[in-house]
This record gives sequence, C-alpha cells and structure tokens, in this order.
Amino acid sequence: MKKSFLIFCLILLFTFSVDAQKQTCNCTLQGVVHEKDIHQVVAGAVIYIKGTNIATFADAKGKYSFKNLCKGNYILVCQAVGFQKVEVPVSLSNEHQEDFSLEDKDEHLQEVVVSGKKMENVTQAKGILEGEALDQTRGQSLGESLKSITGVTTLQTGSSISKPIIHGMHSNRVLILNNGIRQEGQQWGSEHAPEIDPFVAKKLTVIKGAAGVRYGSDAIAGVIMVEPAPLPDSVKIHGEINSAAFTNGRMGVISGIAEGGVSAIKGLAWRVQGTYKRGGDIKTANYYMANTGVQERNFSVALGYNKIHYGTEMFFSYFDTQLGIFAGSHIGNTTDLQNAINSSKPNEAYTPAEPSYNINRPNQDLAHHLIKLKSFAIVDKLGKITLTLARQYDWRLEYDVPRGNRNLNTLNFKLTTYTGELLLEHKPLFNIFSGSVGISGMYQENLSSSYELTKPLVNTVLIPNYQVSTGGLFVIERYLKKRWEFETGLRYDFRNAQAYGLTFTNQAYNNSFTFNNFSATAGTTYTLNDHIDFKFNAALAWRAPNMNELFSDGIHHGAAAYEKGNINLQPEVAHNLNFTANYSSEKLNIELSPYLNFIDDFIYLKPRSVDGVLQSVLTVRGAFPAFDYTQVNARFAGLDVSATYQITEKISLSEKYSMVRAKDILNNQYMVNIPSDRLESSLKYDFKKQGAFISIGNALVARQTRVEANSDFLAPPPAYSLWKADAGINISKVSLGLSVSNAFNVAYREYLNRFRYFTDDMGRNISVRVKYLF
Repeated sequence: MKKSFLIFCLILLFTFSVDAQKQTCNCTLQGVVHEKDIHQVVAGAVIYIKGTNIATFADAKGKYSFKNLCKGNYILVCQAVGFQKVEVPVSLSNEHQEDFSLEDKDEHLQEVVVSGKKMENVTQAKGILEGEALDQTRGQSLGESLKSITGVTTLQTGSSISKPIIHGMHSNRVLILNNGIRQEGQQWGSEHAPEIDPFVAKKLTVIKGAAGVRYGSDAIAGVIMVEPAPLPDSVKIHGEINSAAFTNGRMGVISGIAEGGVSAIKGLAWRVQGTYKRGGDIKTANYYMANTGVQERNFSVALGYNKIHYGTEMFFSYFDTQLGIFAGSHIGNTTDLQNAINSSKPNEAYTPAEPSYNINRPNQDLAHHLIKLKSFAIVDKLGKITLTLARQYDWRLEYDVPRGNRNLNTLNFKLTTYTGELLLEHKPLFNIFSGSVGISGMYQENLSSSYELTKPLVNTVLIPNYQVSTGGLFVIERYLKKRWEFETGLRYDFRNAQAYGLTFTNQAYNNSFTFNNFSATAGTTYTLNDHIDFKFNAALAWRAPNMNELFSDGIHHGAAAYEKGNINLQPEVAHNLNFTANYSSEKLNIELSPYLNFIDDFIYLKPRSVDGVLQSVLTVRGAFPAFDYTQVNARFAGLDVSATYQITEKISLSEKYSMVRAKDILNNQYMVNIPSDRLESSLKYDFKKQGAFISIGNALVARQTRVEANSDFLAPPPAYSLWKADAGINISKVSLGLSVSNAFNVAYREYLNRFRYFTDDMGRNISVRVKYLF
C-alpha cells in the first residue's frame, strides 16, 4: 500500500511537470558582455535570472542567449571574476537585447558563486542556523548548537556528549556533511558525538526528511550540513577571534580564524582555523558529577585556486578530544546497579565536593582527520563538472574502570574511509530542465583487534574488524514554471561488507553481506504570492544494517550498556512524506511542517526482557543494563511549527513547537527513546543600535507518556520547564554576548539522556562570549 502510494505520487508529479511543459514560452533574451570604456569582450561571464535556476555563460565572443522564456518581468544578473556585479530589470514580451558593460573590481581573486534558488533540496523542509543565532551557540558542541532548530533535539550521554536527532531518529539515519564530505566515524553509539568543530561553520543547515537520492543510503531522517564560508576574494588578511567562558564546568573556549589571498598569484586564497576547549566536572542543580570534564584541540586549513572556468580547493581538518564518562555509570554488581537506577541521587563517591579538571577512567579519547580535494571545470556545451575526493581517519579509544588489580582492556577502533564523487551539473535541457547526474563510491576499513584486517587477534572486542565498499549512481532533474518548481530524482546504491572476527572459542569467522536498493524522490514547491509558499516531497530511502547492529557483543563503555547484535537483520526501507506551508510578512512569519515516515524493518536497541523482567548483565567489568538489536515495522509521524511576530518595532515574540509519534505497527506498541513534546518561547527586545538586544526564553518539555510497561529500565522522568536569558552588543569590531541557561537552577532529567538512569542533568550555566574581528 505504501509503495503504491509513493509510485502514484511520482507519476502524478511527473505528469504535472509534462503538462506544464506544453505551455508555450517563446521569448528570447540575448546580448553581449564587454568591459567598460575599452569594450573588450568578457568571455566566461555568468549571466542568470535572479530567483531561478536559469543561467548561462558568455561565449568566446562575449555573447549569451536565453531561449523559450515566458513573458514577464525579471531581474537579470551578470558577474565575472575581476568585475563588479550588475543587476538590471528586464521586461519580456517577445525578443529582447540586453548588453552588459562591466567595471573593474580591485583585488578580486576568484569566481563569484552564482546563487538563485539553491540547486539542492528545493522541495524539502529546512532549518538554518547562521549569523547572530549561530554566534549565541559558540563554545557548545555541534549537537547542542543544532537544538535551536525546530524539530532537532539531542541524544545525550551525560552533559558533555550529545548528538543530533531529527524527527525522532539519530546516528546512522542522520548524515552529517563536514565541508561537503560525508562524516564517517564510529557514530553508531549513543555517546559517539560528531567529531566536528562547530567553529569551522559559517552556517549550519538541517534538511529534514529522507534525502538519499542526493547523499546516498542512510539519509532516512535527514542531513546536517556544516558549511564554512567561501574562501575570500581579497588579498587583505582578515579574520576573527572567538572566546567563551562557562561557569558550569568552569569551561573556557578560544577559537581563531584568519584568511586572505596572495597578491602575486591571482585566484589563490587561504584560510587557517584553530580551537582549544577545556572544562571540568559538570554540576547539576545540587551536586557535581565526578569525571565529566572535557578537553578539545582542533584545527583546519584550506587552500583554493580559482579561475573563471576551473578551480581546485584543498581542505584538511583535525579534531582531537578527551571526554570523561560519569564515574557513577559504571557499577560493580547488579544490586548496586539497581540501587543506582532507583536512587534520586548518585552515591557520594561520585558527587565530589569540589570539581576537577582531571579526566580519569572511564573516558573516551578520540581523533579525527579529514583531507579533501575538490576540483571543478566548466565545459561550454556540457556544464559544470566537479570531482571530490576525501580520506578520513577516525581513531577512538574507550577506557573502562580498573577492577581490583585488573587494568582492563580498552575498546580501540581505527576507521579509515576513502570517498569520491563525480558530479555533472548540466546546462538546461531544452531550456526547461536543470539538474545533475553523479556517481559516488566509498571504501572503508575498521580495525578493532589487530593491525591486519583479515587477522583478528582478540575475541573480546565489541565489534569485529570489517571492510565496506559502496557505490551509487544518481540523477536529479528540476523544472521551473512561473510559480511552480518540480524536482524528481532516482538513485541506485549497493553495499558490500565483510567482517573478520574471533568467536569466544577463538574460532576465526569471515561473514560477507551484500545489500542494494533504489532511492527516489518527487517534490514540488508552489509560490502562491509574495507571502505564502508550499512544499511537498515524497521520498523512498533505505539503510543497510551497520556492523555494530549485526555483530555487537559486549560492554559498550561510553554508553554503560551491554549490547548484543543480530546477524539476521535486514535493510530498513523508508517511505517518507513531508509538507511545509510558509507565511511571511513584515510582522509575522509562520512555518508549519507535518511529516509521515513509514519504515519497514526499523532497527533499534531494545532493553532486554525475559517474561516481562528487564535484564542486566554481570561481567568482570561490572554490571550493566542489557540491550538487544531488533527490527519492527515502524511509523514516525510528527509536526514542527515555528512562528515569529514583530509586536512593535523593537519587540518580537518567537514560538517553536515539535512533536513526534512513533509506533511499532505490527504489535501496536510505542517505540522507546522518542523525543517528548517540546515548546520553546522567546521574547526579544532589539535596541536598534550597535546590534544590542536582550531576550528571555522558556523551554517546556513534556513527560514522555507514550511508552510501554517494562520497556525501559527506568520510567520516563517528569516534565520540566527551563528559563534562559541572552543579551548582546557590538562595539566597533568587538561583539559581546551574555547567556544564562537553566536560570532557576532546576533539578531535572531529560528522557533522551542515557545517563538519566544515574544522575540529573546540568544545572545553571552562565556564559560570556567575546568576538573580535580584524
């Protein structure tokens, strides 16, 4: 039934698109681009119609031409390297000649990026964090920063580790693109936060809903894009220094970025960036949590060379962090474990009177390297061809607590990933269709117990050595017709995986898996008028089971849990529907986004139960709650709502609401670990001078009542309400910010914090931010 509905949507949208093509548009727009005064032609200049995907280039004689345009009024834009951009209004009724005379622009180094409507994901709901809103999150982790976007929450492990959740799903169902590269790490654990420094980003974008056609399998819930600013087009060296101090954990953060060009080599630009963070034990409303400190050292460099018709860019980043795991989560025996879960406060041994910066066992020590090479060439009769190659290396160490005279082994994962993509953004076909065709591939190796993939040495690892090879081929086409924009896409992916491990009797095994499937998308955007627009998207996506889901068998230190995989798991297949209605005016902005996601063979970590009694496991490492990977047919439905109202010229009110309903359809049972309903309100006063503002806000989080009896080791915690305040001002080149979270120091536990079994969440936290531009 679900597949039939999706196919119907695809056919309907395609038919609508074909019918729309039949409307006759015979207008022609042409002209010549030349330099002012000397009238020398400017070959390769970019000419496009603002607000559309219609674009072309001036040929060797400086000529350009658009055919089969519809009657109407347009804004025509012309720009080229070394010249100032020109915008002119054009009224089309038949044939029109519009010549451009461009003036020189000093110190311009590289091609200006053409932007009308973004070429990707035009029919899906989005959330964007940039500018002042992004600055207010500086110093926080990527997961915490993204929480300000409607529909995004976090899965936490204590107060220092968080990873984003989109529409109730996380980990391998959420793809993260770090500067355009799919982030590959040991991200399957609930406490495996993304190894990304948010200071790299000038903008964070969240695409909500299945996006597997463009980005490959796994993108069932959505995509997060960490987007740096384009490399500079000026030889002048400039940049910024950000610093932040937090009272809770006594944490300090400093980050700097500098960039510029090389006057001797026109088109060459560079950027360097670095961050250092250090924090101690976190405090709840009533006590410190032992061993919850953090230390982080990151840096990145970028170098780019761009001309009119070609260019290349290199990027390297290094992320290194040590994270303390709350000591009270690793318990010595089953009785103490049950007492810890049932207690309202951890044992005094784990709540020191004074905080410490020491990071002891248990802890995580991880490093992530990324090197990227991206090159493009513009071919006159073909379009823009882009080749992107990348290598990532992720090294994760998880240290357990020593027991007696046993200095127990660590979990040691070394993950190496090679990725490549060849993309053609073709010229408009028949002056109607714009789009892209691409091919991508990945090869990945993980070493858990040796330095040779096929020769494992240890049988006590959580997951075995493995290698994965993937490949994909996709096509996406778009059609723009007055108020309508249509998008359709199709992709095929295959995935081959092999695991090499030892059984508990030291017998070697080699398991091989091959999965393949199609992804598809069909969507439309309709602009009713200057205030109202609608988006609808139907998508088919899939995800193969990961190696941890297939083979996990042991203690996952960071999650403080015993996890057991299932070798018989099948790929997930998602049927996703998204609708967005947006109203914007001078005073009021409202966005409404309902969604529906049917997922066949949904894989999740289920608390182990025997005859209705939840189970824990006692090992030489201590006692831990037990979880098993299993599959069900699931339905995720929900709603995201955001609204902003400008009450007066200086006072504005913002509201955000999100809800998720998730069920096991076959057994008619609620799913575990689904976000609670959340309402966030904010009242802001803008002084209209020097960027000064002050705001107060409240987050009201409901208790999660949609749970089954004996489905978790601890019932969901009560609802809670947290107040916050923010203020900021710009003084010349300095921006100052002050924030207070959990202003009334409320003691609470978040349902999606894995350590709610053992401790409260973070108490009051005051932060001061300083940004200096140079």
